[in-house]
Amino acid sequence: MSKWSLAYATACSEKGILPRMEYQESDDDLQSLILNGNCPERFGCRVNDIEAEVLSNVLSKTSNITEIDLSYNEVTDVGAEHIANMLRTNTSLQHISLAYCDIKYTGWRAMTDALMHNRTLQSLVMAGNSITGDDDPSKPELREIGGASIGTLLRENHTLSSLNFSSCGLGVCSIVGIAQALIDHPSVTSLNISSPNLSSYQERTSAVQHLSEMLRKNNALVELNMTRMHLCDDQVAMMLPALVYNDTLRSVLMPGNKLSQDGGVEVSKLLARRHDISVVDISSNVIESAGAAAIASTLRANQGIGCLNLSFCGIGESGLISLIEALTSNHGITTLLLWGNAWTPLAVKCLYDHRSRIEDLAYFDCDLHVVDGVPQIALGEHGGIRS
Repeated sequence: MSKWSLAYATACSEKGILPRMEYQESDDDLQSLILNGNCPERFGCRVNDIEAEVLSNVLSKTSNITEIDLSYNEVTDVGAEHIANMLRTNTSLQHISLAYCDIKYTGWRAMTDALMHNRTLQSLVMAGNSITGDDDPSKPELREIGGASIGTLLRENHTLSSLNFSSCGLGVCSIVGIAQALIDHPSVTSLNISSPNLSSYQERTSAVQHLSEMLRKNNALVELNMTRMHLCDDQVAMMLPALVYNDTLRSVLMPGNKLSQDGGVEVSKLLARRHDISVVDISSNVIESAGAAAIASTLRANQGIGCLNLSFCGIGESGLISLIEALTSNHGITTLLLWGNAWTPLAVKCLYDHRSRIEDLAYFDCDLHVVDGVPQIALGEHGGIRS
């Protein structure tokens, strides 16, 4: 039995729980603990606070584990406090996911305090936890205090590089605090602030203004995920100069917002001026054919983009044809998503006529078939032609 397995079995015995079979005979080279609760084999035995305490006790004394995934489990503030205590002493963990557990402000406060001193953790996923303090209406003084503490943390911790606070209820004060902390932050390269709690146009505009200021000055951020922020065309237009000025950002993710064809035009302006952005995702925005045509017009000159997601964008026949025809002159795109748009017979025929370029893609979300001599498409994994 390895040192890890022995320590794990001993800790389980002390708490009166059975060790998980997959880790009873682990060797000393074990580096990852993958215990996500959203898989069939763990539906009835998710990690709870007691097991979180056991794992934390073992990790406090071992130095070989670099990754732990406890997402979709029954870890509450109590378990988070045990994890926080572990983070104060552990010097090996680089990645931790606690997504969609049941951690609220108290647990997040404990983790924030610990991470002020931790210098090895690089990736933190807290998505789906109500860490802001808004969940207790009897304590209005806690409103956004948890989210605001993220900014405080970032001023002290310069080793975190990837942060995911999607669906954490971040309000405008939280996003402003994060943006201000990232203005000169040296290490954060990936930030996910999807599905925040921005209830008014004014709050969204304030968030955009501060994010824009951050983008003008930050020289580290590579990926910014702004999914489902309810951003509209003029707010994207407001951010455009900063996106153009910034020279490190490579992934712009804005699916599920409120962009129309004018928003599509704003994105095309970005692609016309930034040929080093490799990933653009504006799926589930109704940019229609006019917005798609504007983006298509940039693809002939922009050979730097590698992934373009325009699925479910309300694009009609003319927009789809513009994109397909532009693709033949673009040799940089390797991933293209166009499912969920208005694929008319003429648009499908255009796709078929340019199938040699489609087959060169590493990933295309539509499969091209020929049925009784007529080209058809279906949702698929890879582009191709089948008869």
